[in-house]
Amino acid sequence: MNSRSMLAAMLLAAAGGVSALEGHAGQDALERFDIIDLVSDQTTLCRKEKDQSLCSNYFTEDGVIKRIMHDDDARRDGVWFIDDQDRLCILWKGKIKPLCFHVYEQDDGSYKLIKKGEHITTIIGTEQGNTRGL
Repeated sequence: MNSRSMLAAMLLAAAGGVSALEGHAGQDALERFDIIDLVSDQTTLCRKEKDQSLCSNYFTEDGVIKRIMHDDDARRDGVWFIDDQDRLCILWKGKIKPLCFHVYEQDDGSYKLIKKGEHITTIIGTEQGNTRGL
C-alpha cells in the first residue's frame, strides 16, 4: 500500500468509515418516509439472495409483517418498524433481535436490502394491499 492509500485508509478509519447512507456503490439509502411509502399496506415480492428463493411479505400500516415462502408455503409473522438509522427492521415472532436493512432503489425499480454491507434480500416488486391474503 503506498503512502497516499494508507493516508486515505487512516482518514476513513478516523472518520468512522464510509457512511452507511452512502455505503452501497455510492448510492444513498432510502430515508424513513420513503421506506414507509414503499412497504406500508403493500405486498412485496422478494428474493432471498443466499438461495434465490422467492417470498411475499405483507406489511400492514400498523407494523405487522406476514411472510410466505413460494416454494413450500412456509409462513412467518412478526413486526416491522423503521429505526433511528432509517433502516427497515423486522422482528420475527420467537426472535429477540430484529433484522435491520438499509434500502437502496435500483435502476430497474427493484430495491436491495443491505445488512452490514451485505446484499441479503431484493424487493422485486410491490402491490397495493394484501394481494396474497397473508
